[in-house]
Amino acid sequence: MSARSFRIAAAIGLVLLLASCSLIYGRSIDRPLVYYVRNVTVMADLKVPLDLIESVDRRVSAAIAATRAPQGAERVVLLVKIDRLGYGEGARRSLAQARFTVTATSVETGEPVAQGVFTVNSPTNDPRWARQALAEEIAARIRFAFSLTTPRIRKAVAPRSISTRLKTDPAPVIAPSAAPVKAQATVVEPTVVAPPPVVVTTPVNPAAPEPAEMAAPPVRAAAPAQPARRAADIAKGTPVEQGAVGKIRLRPDCDPAVTANCAAAP
Repeated sequence: MSARSFRIAAAIGLVLLLASCSLIYGRSIDRPLVYYVRNVTVMADLKVPLDLIESVDRRVSAAIAATRAPQGAERVVLLVKIDRLGYGEGARRSLAQARFTVTATSVETGEPVAQGVFTVNSPTNDPRWARQALAEEIAARIRFAFSLTTPRIRKAVAPRSISTRLKTDPAPVIAPSAAPVKAQATVVEPTVVAPPPVVVTTPVNPAAPEPAEMAAPPVRAAAPAQPARRAADIAKGTPVEQGAVGKIRLRPDCDPAVTANCAAAP
């Protein structure tokens, strides 16, 4: 019995907790709501590119400006917070995905009256247009949730020309434009002077001189080889003498070649 009572008490506490959350944060956005939206603020952390935040803010602000104020609707301001920016799952794993929270706050009381969490995917994976396409998806989801009007694309109209002439003024007189008279120029035929004939002469190469005869240096006759002689055959006093002994004496005081009265003998 006590276990059953505990279960009932836990269920009642859970219901009260959910009811308190709904009272604090307002009702969830599960269908288009009708509010007099006055302004919007888009915020995110540093991981979200700045151009994406600016694109969402610009698109939602344009939708607010294009929406006619509903009669008797409560005035609110929107706070858009981009919670996560990544990629989808499964077949959308190559497409950019954003998860954001939209909170509508009453202008009179300052309390939140509605809140919703949404997840959108970019329709393209082209890196050149992925962020702009994702910003348009976020803005389109916010426009649908708060019954905002999609702004129209303005067509550039060329401005009309304005005349300062009064209706009572006489019509302007426009003189007919005469065809321009072309002056006839005197044609002078140019005098052609024949150029002098050009004589092409072929240069004559001088004959190369005959090479001079070169005299070879005289070749000395080789002395015939003398047969080897024995030592006994060599006599005394010959130029070749085995064991020859000589004596040289130098006299620095007298030189027969220089001094006339110098004796050759010592």
